[in-house]
Amino acid sequence: MTSNFIEIFKNIASNSDVVNDENAIFERIEEAFANREFKTHLQFIVNNKTKAVSSAEALSRWEISADEIVSPGLYLPLIEKAGLSAKFDYYMFESVCAKLAQWKNTEFGSVTVSCNFSRITLSENDFIETVTAIADKYDFDRKNLLIEITESTMERNVEVALDNVVRAKELGFRIALDDVGSGYTSLICLCKYPVDIIKIDREVLLLASETRGKKLLLGIIALSHFLNLEVVCEGVETSEQNDLVSNSDCDYIQGWYYFKALDAKKAEECAREYAEKLAKN
Repeated sequence: MTSNFIEIFKNIASNSDVVNDENAIFERIEEAFANREFKTHLQFIVNNKTKAVSSAEALSRWEISADEIVSPGLYLPLIEKAGLSAKFDYYMFESVCAKLAQWKNTEFGSVTVSCNFSRITLSENDFIETVTAIADKYDFDRKNLLIEITESTMERNVEVALDNVVRAKELGFRIALDDVGSGYTSLICLCKYPVDIIKIDREVLLLASETRGKKLLLGIIALSHFLNLEVVCEGVETSEQNDLVSNSDCDYIQGWYYFKALDAKKAEECAREYAEKLAKN
């Protein structure tokens, strides 16, 4: 595939009437599944107190070739349009299960990994049966796998999605609520869903340079702790942002200031180098 093909992605994203190109992309997506071209990238997250690596978020990239990587913003809408969202989500979920099994009894053995599911997949009646069947193929501690949800992912079929999340937690998986403080996530979600961790959206952090924004950030952290929830602050990219979050009661920090999202092998190498530097300080 050439870079021209990536231009087709952009063309389709802005013009839903491009039928021929769209069909070609759909066929190519099926090939990508068969060839396992969708790769898991990891962004590690650190403990705010110790600054040691504590967890990671699993993200996807379509590696067409060594020189061509398609960002999820281009292909995920097309995967959904092709009716392949569930297939993709379970593909990524299995990749995370395999990674956790690989990490068992290694220096990453206590690291948790979060996995995202679309609103379509979370609303499927056989969601629990499918994730159970996949997880049972691998030897890992289920509490090390974090299922990330947002309020918008729960809205397609609220009753089924909520039941699936409750049952997933009963099976030993932990639940994280993403995009808190931004988008469609309301405070009622903190009580409505059986979450263990909340992830404060980077938009809140961007506002924290002002007094009211800082109070909002600290208020969300305090409220979450009052509800016995752990807190991840996302989007920490600058030393100023890191100083602010580090001096707060936030539990975990995620962002480029510490780690970028990299393919699993490179991410692990960076985490090892980071641990070595941390040990020397």
